[in-house]
Amino acid sequence: MNQFIKTNFVSIVVLVLLSIILFQTCGKNTDVVKPVITRDTVWVYKDSTVYSKPQLIKTVPVPIEQWNTEYLPDTNYSKLVKQYTDLAEKFLASNIHSDSIKIDSIGYVHIVDTVSRNFLLGRYTEYNLKYPVITNTITIPEKKKNQLYIGGLLQGNPVNTPSQISAGALFKSKKDQIYGATIGIDRNGQVQYGAQLYWKIKLK
Repeated sequence: MNQFIKTNFVSIVVLVLLSIILFQTCGKNTDVVKPVITRDTVWVYKDSTVYSKPQLIKTVPVPIEQWNTEYLPDTNYSKLVKQYTDLAEKFLASNIHSDSIKIDSIGYVHIVDTVSRNFLLGRYTEYNLKYPVITNTITIPEKKKNQLYIGGLLQGNPVNTPSQISAGALFKSKKDQIYGATIGIDRNGQVQYGAQLYWKIKLK
């Protein structure tokens, strides 16, 4: 046994160091899973006309003493008739009021009111809007896990086939680093040891 240790001392040291690295890597949990956010934007267009008739809530009469002199009855009959006719025309006429209201940057609302006999006879509203509807989809990737592989190796050459048979194990960490260890025997009966270490290379 002592002779075996002396003969294979370097190989044993390499295997021990490799085992320590493997156990330390297994114990760490440094993986950080970042969610993937996919944003989808759909532009919505709305263009329409709405007709309506506002309801009268209350009529508040104005006392005669507060009337403008223009609306006080004239003592002259002919002037009184003209005054009445002018007031009737103003009262019965339909007055159309129009206004547009801009809503930030998404569009506008156009309002048209018709007033007659001191009543709001009708209203229609036109709007033209364009606004985005944004949908965020959050995808959480699966957490990376440590992976362990075991297998064998058969080596040879054109003269000696096979020249060596080996068994080994590969450990893939969460950081995509691969560690390996092998042990084998050649045609002469000598024991062979091996250690492997790989890093992931990102290709464009």
